[in-house]
Amino acid sequence: MKIVAIICRVLLGLMFVVFGANILHPFMPVPPMPEPISTWMGIMAKSGWMSAIGFFQVLGGLLVLFGGTVPLGLCILCPITVNILLCHFCLMGGKGVAPGAFAAMLELVLIGLYRANFNGILTAKASVSGPRV
Repeated sequence: MKIVAIICRVLLGLMFVVFGANILHPFMPVPPMPEPISTWMGIMAKSGWMSAIGFFQVLGGLLVLFGGTVPLGLCILCPITVNILLCHFCLMGGKGVAPGAFAAMLELVLIGLYRANFNGILTAKASVSGPRV
């Protein structure tokens, strides 16, 4: 299972580092997008929103690449992946969803492999820890 974790970490981490860096400093050509997406992306780019998304993609990707910080990286990347999937399903009718679905699959595998680190998040009986005031 360690080999599976390494493969998933490297694929997911590199995917988000490369595409996040491309948002921050474009170096790959962007294919033409249908009208709802191009309008939405135009608004997001002008507001600086996409720069923040690119930063968090790079940060999350780097955290996933470094073994000890995988759970934190996944906590940063999972909401981004949900938004990628929603964008493809809601605005594009499911077209071009394969990279987002692949990232989601890698994240689910990693969450499963690192599930002991998520026990505190996935509990139904959370309590306050530390000294009581």
